[in-house]
Amino acid sequence: MRDVLPEEIPIWERLESVARVLAGRFGYREIRPPLLEDTKLFIRSVGEVTDIVEKEMFTLEKGDGSLTLRPEGTAGIARAYLEAGYQHKAPLQRLFTIGPMFRYERPQKGRERQFTQFDVECLGSLDPRLDAELVDLAARFFEELGLEQVEVRINSMGDGADRDQYRDAVRMFLLPHMAERCDLCRSRFERNVLRVLDCKNETCRELNRDAPRLIDCLTPDNRGHFEAVQSALTAIGRKAQVDPGIVRGLDYYTRTVFELHAPALGARSALCGGGRYDHLLRDLGGPDLGAVGFAIGFSGTLVVLEQLGLSAKVSPKLLDVYAIAADESAREAVWKLASELRSAGFATVYDVEQKSLKAQMKQAGGGAYRFALVLGERELAENSVQVKHLATGRQQGVVRANLVSVLRTMLLEGA
Repeated sequence: MRDVLPEEIPIWERLESVARVLAGRFGYREIRPPLLEDTKLFIRSVGEVTDIVEKEMFTLEKGDGSLTLRPEGTAGIARAYLEAGYQHKAPLQRLFTIGPMFRYERPQKGRERQFTQFDVECLGSLDPRLDAELVDLAARFFEELGLEQVEVRINSMGDGADRDQYRDAVRMFLLPHMAERCDLCRSRFERNVLRVLDCKNETCRELNRDAPRLIDCLTPDNRGHFEAVQSALTAIGRKAQVDPGIVRGLDYYTRTVFELHAPALGARSALCGGGRYDHLLRDLGGPDLGAVGFAIGFSGTLVVLEQLGLSAKVSPKLLDVYAIAADESAREAVWKLASELRSAGFATVYDVEQKSLKAQMKQAGGGAYRFALVLGERELAENSVQVKHLATGRQQGVVRANLVSVLRTMLLEGA
């Protein structure tokens, strides 16, 4: 877990702003579920035989109850949807949230135990255009941040009969070589055979190389849905590459799954992922309604921007005014001036370290302020202020009564 320091805030605000603007443009409304949920929610939704539930959850025991810091956002949003009664009064809901998630995993660059996600969910419909809509929204997020090439990869995990057929095919494929696999794979073979294909062990990954492809087992209905998603993406100019290797690790996924990649990053090119979870609402006690979503991690996104040289393009946020006392007699006047400017809407600071005029001017010119305002004996006598535009060096005397209007004009004109 890490601190986000003040100098890092502008790039974080940039990510949040792009996320909120895009979500609004697509008709998604913000929701803010709690950070803690009943542990059973994640066991029922994410799946008991997953790394998240088995290894990575931060769980608090209190009396007979058990609460868990949310490791992902979808389950909490689905629960909130049902508890709000949307399934009855307005089944189609476009929702998003931005906030921290928690997973106890090995920390590494771009992967932390507390991390911020932009989570987008559309609940209440099976329309394949929504799958394409969320792919498009996610891709636009990275494009807005300056990525010139975002590659879309999609697959289908099927649903119902084809998933059962696929499980049988995987079981037959794995059985002859189970003795060569890791202990975790042997355990998963008995409890959730598809999770064996998600093993990170290099030996097991090599043994999985020729595993059956779920896409080859799709029923006509599920194949039609998958083709409709591809057609919808083509209609808006999004080229999608079918990648049978995409198998999302959480149990609730059905039908469409997708990932976005930045080819310029090479082997570690993945940006984000998502997909359909058409039966999660049913599994949580609600009606059997379609749903689709994705999540983008901000920490990983920041690493990508750094690697591609894009993070430096975000300028630090400037304060409007640094008010300077040219001599001791002006310090009280500067204090009052700062209060007046704040009331007028200007971000204003002043010296509290008893610095000299020269040191205050140096402080003001350090790049964090738009204007330096200087008050001294002469200005006090004339009821005026010296205004210096720090980017251009332009300086002028301004009558105190006109100061606010002059500053507003200069801000509008950029000079």
